[in-house]
Amino acid sequence: MGLEKGFLGGFLVLGFALFITGFLTGMLALAVLNVAPDFATLGILIFAVGFIAGMLTVSLTLVVVKLSRTQKS
Repeated sequence: MGLEKGFLGGFLVLGFALFITGFLTGMLALAVLNVAPDFATLGILIFAVGFIAGMLTVSLTLVVVKLSRTQKS
C-alpha cells in the first residue's frame, strides 16, 4: 500500500512538472520568435494548450479516484 501511494504521489508531481515545463517552453518559444501571430497560429496554440490541460485534468482525476478507492479498502 505504501509503494502504491508513493507511486500515485510521484505521478501527480511528475504530471504537474511536465505541464509547467511545457507551458513555460511554449511561452518562451512565442517570445523568441519574431513573427506576427495570425488567427490560425493562435487557434492551434489554444487547441494544443487546451488538449494538454484536458489530458492532465483527466489523468489527475483518475489518480484521485483510484487513491480514494484504495484508502477506503
